Amino acid sequence: MQDRLTSNQEDLILRLDQDREWLLKNLDKGKWPEIRSELAELERKISKIIISLQEKKADI
Repeated sequence: MQDRLTSNQEDLILRLDQDREWLLKNLDKGKWPEIRSELAELERKISKIIISLQEKKADI
């Protein structure tokens, strides 16, 4: 069960990072200028979540 949970967590981290990368690339291309600051803040929050999850995983 633990291996399955770990696998699910790794998959979630990977998908979050892919979404964060996509968002950042599109922001860098100048998309959505009217909500750029809000989306940039979202990207930073996603990044912090990923780091936190990775740190917790390393502590186990």
